[in-house]
Amino acid sequence: MPFFDTSAETDTLGSKLVRWALDRFRAEGLEAEGFALTLLPFAAPLRPDGPERPSGFAYRGEVPFYPCSVVKAFYLAAAEARLEEGALRDHAELDRAMRDMIRWSSNTATNYVIDLVTGTTGDTLLDEGPMREWVERRQWVNRYFRGLGWPEAAAINLCQKLMDDDRYGREKSFVRMGGNNHNRLTTDAAARLFYAIFTGRMVSGARSRTTADFLARPLEDAEFVAHPMGQIKGYFGAGLPRGAKLWSKAGWTTWTGDADASYRRHDAAYVELPSGRAFILVAFTEGREISARETVLPAVAGMTAELVG
Repeated sequence: MPFFDTSAETDTLGSKLVRWALDRFRAEGLEAEGFALTLLPFAAPLRPDGPERPSGFAYRGEVPFYPCSVVKAFYLAAAEARLEEGALRDHAELDRAMRDMIRWSSNTATNYVIDLVTGTTGDTLLDEGPMREWVERRQWVNRYFRGLGWPEAAAINLCQKLMDDDRYGREKSFVRMGGNNHNRLTTDAAARLFYAIFTGRMVSGARSRTTADFLARPLEDAEFVAHPMGQIKGYFGAGLPRGAKLWSKAGWTTWTGDADASYRRHDAAYVELPSGRAFILVAFTEGREISARETVLPAVAGMTAELVG
């Protein structure tokens, strides 16, 4: 059972959106089984006193996908949890890495954050005993999210670093444990994370606000919007109406050298519209053709904005 309730209104809205997307972009490679979407529409911007169970809609929202860089939003929340419990010390390099991990989607910054959060380093091969201990430490992020009691956390995996191509040494061994130990996320899990952040329920109210600040994307800043690493072009932000506000984390891979981690394009966002309405939208797509298309996710966000009003 998802963390949100369904209603006739959300079913109508979400079903219309999914049918439109599959019809509109089928010729561009969007396939029913390479697509997942979760949508939570709101009559007003989210506040810390938001309902425990919002209304929403999901299409294949429970299906795990390789998440690309969307997983970095989870590492951000995990780092805030470590800071809150005192297991991690705040310092300038950590702040810089957390910011660059989200704002510019830096894999190098992400891997620095993962090392600090889990107390591990990577790469070189280890003997069996030290490897077992290393795996246990690296799995801390999975244990943290499952410890929240979220049913959505049962299907996800958050233990791998982010690579620009293939892996080597212990990272290669670890990602192949059990056949495929890559990171996995569902659109429902990502939507739940964003809902927790924007209703002040992720770690604490103050930590939720800090996390939200990291996720903000200034659509009014033309230089930022044009920046190739700003995650606007080709993603939700490029399709939103003028005056909308965006908090998001996107992800994309072309060929990486690993078929299980190649050819994906995703986005996860909280949006406030000029009308005063708002929504959380998460869309995952996979496939060689669709991953190269920069028009699909902006159009999905634009249509969502139109439907939500």
